[in-house]
Amino acid sequence: MNSLLSKYNSSFLEAISNQPYYRIFAAPNESNQNVVSTEDQRIRDILYNPPNKRWAGFGVTGLWEKEVYQLEEGINGRNITGGQIILLKDGYFEVRCPINVQFQRGWGSPQFAIPNSVKWLYPYVVIEFPVSFMRLVNSIYDASGIESDVFIQQNYHNITGYALPEGPPTYPTFGAFLDERGVYEGTTPIHSEQWACNNFIPDHVAYGLVKDVYTAFGLDARAIPAFDENRNFILQ
Repeated sequence: MNSLLSKYNSSFLEAISNQPYYRIFAAPNESNQNVVSTEDQRIRDILYNPPNKRWAGFGVTGLWEKEVYQLEEGINGRNITGGQIILLKDGYFEVRCPINVQFQRGWGSPQFAIPNSVKWLYPYVVIEFPVSFMRLVNSIYDASGIESDVFIQQNYHNITGYALPEGPPTYPTFGAFLDERGVYEGTTPIHSEQWACNNFIPDHVAYGLVKDVYTAFGLDARAIPAFDENRNFILQ
């Protein structure tokens, strides 16, 4: 699996250059080359209509049926709300998305107090990408009979100077005050990785990934909205 991860990491970094980009992937610790039948309609149906998908949700909202490419190793296609989905027959699953309007405002969200001149990340998008991804990983691996531990990695590339506001965007003064937002001062990607057991709880894994992002912005976990005290995603 190390050679596979190295291959995809190199091609990804070459493709994005210095663009701000989000990337998350999962890989089973043990699998053969054909554990996921990417031609199977059951797998396609899961990708086209992910489980627990919210209406007007963010993150991995489903593979666009009109733009799916069958590869020898698996399939490659477009996420409905932007970005790219890659699923290989050995269980490697990746989502990548440019950090653009979706990450900065959210689909259909109002203009809040943050000035347009500030580069920033929308908290609900930061949260729902890993939540929706881990739920989808869980469904695909379950349908494919994968029972091994899973390696997950999440990265934010080229976001030096971006701001992340505290709390829920529904708060009236969301993002208005400098001391209620963190700014990423690092020059390297925000990097998170986890090993999850085969019976992992998707929302709990996602919470850990989100917490790493908030920590990188200098924010306490209490600044994270949309999770309850049991680390379950609660945005309706």
